Amino acid sequence: MEIVQQKQSYNLLAPESLADPYPLYKRMRETDPVYYSETNQFWVLTRYNDVEDALRDDRLSADRSALFANQLGSLDLGIIQNFLKLTGNFMIEKDPPDHTRMRKLANQGFTARALESWRSIIQDTTDRLLDRVQDRHSMDIVAELSVPLPALIIADIFGVPEKDRGNLIEWATDIGTFWGAPATDNIEAVARKADSSAILFTELMQQIIADRRHNLGTDMISLLIAAYAENGLDFEQLPSLCILILNAGHLTTTDLIPNGVNALLRHPEQLQKLKNNPTLINSAVEEMIRYDTPAPFLFRIAKENLTIGGKEIPKGSVVALGLGAANHDHEKFLSPETFDITRSPNEHIGFGQGVHFCLGAVLARMELSICFATLLRRMPNLRFDPDRPAVLKHTSLVFKGFETLAVKF
Repeated sequence: MEIVQQKQSYNLLAPESLADPYPLYKRMRETDPVYYSETNQFWVLTRYNDVEDALRDDRLSADRSALFANQLGSLDLGIIQNFLKLTGNFMIEKDPPDHTRMRKLANQGFTARALESWRSIIQDTTDRLLDRVQDRHSMDIVAELSVPLPALIIADIFGVPEKDRGNLIEWATDIGTFWGAPATDNIEAVARKADSSAILFTELMQQIIADRRHNLGTDMISLLIAAYAENGLDFEQLPSLCILILNAGHLTTTDLIPNGVNALLRHPEQLQKLKNNPTLINSAVEEMIRYDTPAPFLFRIAKENLTIGGKEIPKGSVVALGLGAANHDHEKFLSPETFDITRSPNEHIGFGQGVHFCLGAVLARMELSICFATLLRRMPNLRFDPDRPAVLKHTSLVFKGFETLAVKF
């Protein structure tokens, strides 16, 4: 009698998988590294080499617009028409040659001179936020540091008026939540919120762009306006670049900070090593990104039939590139489950690779190194708050972080 082996099923969205996905990733790498999820209707890559190759494979398209319709299920696509209009010009969703042209323009906002001028903004903003909680000897890392810090920094870099900054961040978060493929029973509410926020965000950006065109400064929007003008481009597309930069710089850094604090506090010997030798801060930041990657998946669409790891993947298939899984691959990293702030080499792919390598990686690294150096200098006895347990995010494959992370100092 022939024994038919039943295909192993893996639930990526199970609460325990979202809380600590690394044991699941390990099982998938060992038993089915190019796995097709019947439930989610996409392929999942978990080996470092497969993910790295896929990031550079031009047969895999970054255009995910079809996925937004899938997220809505039977709902009318019209409820996200403004969201689609805004995100339809996302550079991150484009393939070459469109992506190449857009990336060249976007780089005008990230010149070495501009980045260096932002160092003081990052330091001042970090100190301002820590000033608010210093005498209280406790804080929620998420609500009082990691959410406001990158948002305030980007708003400052953009030169957004103080009165508009709160709204700007709220709208960007609503847009980013739906864009991040949330696992929720109320997708219609999330979609409608994203759409209305897309309208308001676009209107504010158009107003700022119109004002700035008559009075160029040294802020990032002014630099991008100059680049658009020089290339004779349509300013109607500029809000899309602004929301992309804002969310790329905001959402991932928002998760990286609590993920990093959690890793340090759970590994006191590494925390002490960093306190004893603050010059290890850059190496520590790289290990934080590898150890608990804030954006564990990127999605791609197969433009043609292709083979990955011996599996035939049909044209049109959705492929989930497991950055978080790749960053824990034993074939690439020695003892990947060990948090080691002196790890070298550390060739993680937390910021992606290839043409879509994270535009804001330099800014994110600068924010993180300044934030952690300042936090540990000002609050050297940082520790978990035993009376307020941490709450993990549990709604998205695309973002991994904390809802709350309470500490004392």
